[in-house]
Amino acid sequence: MLTTEPPREGNPLLEIDLPNFILTPHTAWASREAMQALADQLIDNVEAFVAGSPRNLVT
Repeated sequence: MLTTEPPREGNPLLEIDLPNFILTPHTAWASREAMQALADQLIDNVEAFVAGSPRNLVT
């Protein structure tokens, strides 16, 4: 996670050269796909609660 956006020059995360590493801005979570996944999870959780089988309980 970047503590400052845009990242300052010399930030070590900017130097990482790995094929599976993607540095994204803080708002990257808000893609259409991510928002749909969150909506799907919300609907599944509400349906499970109504059916008497709540999920993701915090105790």
